[in-house]
Amino acid sequence: MELGGMQQWLASISRYVPPGRWLAEYRATWITSDLAAGVMLAAYAIPVSLAYATLAGLPPQVGIYGYLLGGLGYALFGSSRQLAVGPTSAISLMIAGAVGEIAGGDVVRYAQIASLAGFAVALLCLVSWLLRLSILVRLISDSILVGFKAGAGLTIILT
Repeated sequence: MELGGMQQWLASISRYVPPGRWLAEYRATWITSDLAAGVMLAAYAIPVSLAYATLAGLPPQVGIYGYLLGGLGYALFGSSRQLAVGPTSAISLMIAGAVGEIAGGDVVRYAQIASLAGFAVALLCLVSWLLRLSILVRLISDSILVGFKAGAGLTIILT
C-alpha cells in the first residue's frame, strides 16, 4: 500500500479509532524521541505497577498486566497521543479495601473478585465512552479532587 493510500485508510478509520487521526500525521523523524519516551515510561511504570498491585493485595505481575491492558485500550480508543494510562494508588487502595472484606481471607477468591471488579470498571468505561459521558467530569469540583488525592496519600502513609 502506497503512502497516500495508507493516509486515506487511516483517515477513514479515524471515526472509529481516534488514534487514526494522529497516526495519519505521524512523522518518521519522531520515532527516536518516541522510543526514548517509551523506555523512560517503562522505567517508571514497571516498578510503580508492581508496587500498586502489592498495595491492592494482588500478585505483583498483575500490576504489569494492568499497565499493559490499560495502555493498549487507551491506545486504541483514546484521543491523545501524549498520555500514559495505568493503575493508581487510589484505585489500588479501593480494591484492597472493598475486595478484602468480601473475599474473607481466601486468596483465590480475592483474585477472582478483583478481576471481576476490573472487568466491571472496563465495561463501565466502555459504555461511558460510547455515550460520550466524559462531560460529567466537569461537574466534579477541584476541591473534591484535591481532598480525594490527599486522603489517598494519607492512607498510603499510614499503611
